[in-house]
Amino acid sequence: MSAAVLEQALDDLPVVTTPWDDVLSPVGPTTVHDVSVALDDLARIQARLDALEGKKLLAVERARRAAARCEPDLLAGEQLRVLRAGTARQHELARRAFVADVATTLRVGERQADHLVETARTLTSSGSATLAELCRGRIGARHATAMADVLADLPDAQARAAVQAEALPRAATATPAQFHAFLRRARDRAHPEPFERRHQRASAKRAVFVDPAADGMAWLSAYLPATTAHAAHDRLTTAARTARESGDDRTVGQLRADAYAALLLAGTEASPGPHPDTVTRSGAQVSGTGAARPGEGLAAELVAGLVPDLADHARRITPRVRVTVPVLTLLGRSGEPAELTGHGAIDPGVAAFLTAQAPSLRRLLVDPVSGTLLSADPGTYAVPAALRTYLEARDGTCRFPGCTRPAARCDVDHTVAWADGGRTTVDNLAHLCRRHHVLKHETQWQARQEADGTLVWTSPTGRMSRDPVADPVDLTGRELIPPEPVDLTDPPF
Repeated sequence: MSAAVLEQALDDLPVVTTPWDDVLSPVGPTTVHDVSVALDDLARIQARLDALEGKKLLAVERARRAAARCEPDLLAGEQLRVLRAGTARQHELARRAFVADVATTLRVGERQADHLVETARTLTSSGSATLAELCRGRIGARHATAMADVLADLPDAQARAAVQAEALPRAATATPAQFHAFLRRARDRAHPEPFERRHQRASAKRAVFVDPAADGMAWLSAYLPATTAHAAHDRLTTAARTARESGDDRTVGQLRADAYAALLLAGTEASPGPHPDTVTRSGAQVSGTGAARPGEGLAAELVAGLVPDLADHARRITPRVRVTVPVLTLLGRSGEPAELTGHGAIDPGVAAFLTAQAPSLRRLLVDPVSGTLLSADPGTYAVPAALRTYLEARDGTCRFPGCTRPAARCDVDHTVAWADGGRTTVDNLAHLCRRHHVLKHETQWQARQEADGTLVWTSPTGRMSRDPVADPVDLTGRELIPPEPVDLTDPPF
């Protein structure tokens, strides 16, 4: 479908004209008819929003195609490393620069921006029918995105056409969750590759993720084969219910979470009760006694000793953490929270426990008013340990707008390059993850650091984004616990 037809579809949408004061302050008695009128307005508003999402995708794709035509202008062409790079590498750098520009323009993370770019490319190239329905406001943005994800994962045009023809009629009446389930089934029917081979490839991508949450909490999630995930959840649930039946007053949800932590940190016994069957990545069942059926993938290999017991290996590892703790909090004179590097505030009681377990402390000499580091050697390229520790506490994460990679896993970058006269001082250093470190030096992205630590970024298209120190850590009178082994097998939480 042409852009002109899609634009016309947008123009044909009705505009909601009901005054807001009439909606919020109705006069006189109301009836079910008034409810119906309000819901009609809601439906028209949602259709307009969905149509605008379609128009946004068209704008993203138009920008992507324009960027593809001027890739050399997005790169730092004077850098020898860029000049020597092959075509594929230059293309990848230009794409990174473009995606970062989209992310800062929309104030979203780069992963989300990259997904948006790919969604727009997929729908305009092989999902035009879905995009047309979205631009007409007949389906939702989540439905269109789900369709794009499936189409992008299919290997040929015939399979993509089959899925779109089968699933699209269901989008107008199904919730996003229902549509996701229908899409999965349609994809399985249309995919030319055998399911077993696809599952093996997907299983190779299994991973564990941690995401920060409020009030000193975090989400620990894993991407696993479905059988393994459900078996693990079943084991946790059975352990939780058994404990409840034994008189434990914690909720099933709390017990399930506590059993999860105990299995990962303490030992094999989460709580009293039987061990339900578990399922390996290959689908072989292993009983609680450890017996396995011969020749059934990982289970048989474990029993035969051909591969290590990862759980036993994990139990021998002592977790390491780094926190900054106010001295007054340690003395019990303040309730100010400590800071867990890469996360944020944690409970003072937990911080005191970690401090008591730490084999040593490192003191930072800071200004009592501003909290900035007082001493450092600006005449060397290498960043002194004390300055590096201070910067890690100040930055928390990579300093590119929207990036959340912990500073401990980033490079310390000279904002003004050392080769260009930049000094090793607190106002010329900032943490950048390797991806954004490369982006700064090999594309037209540029950074300038202000006196308070704010980084001002300028994109290849001239757009400016500011990345202030999001939540400055006042290091006055604080001790820093270095990443030494700390026993977490019996924490006070």
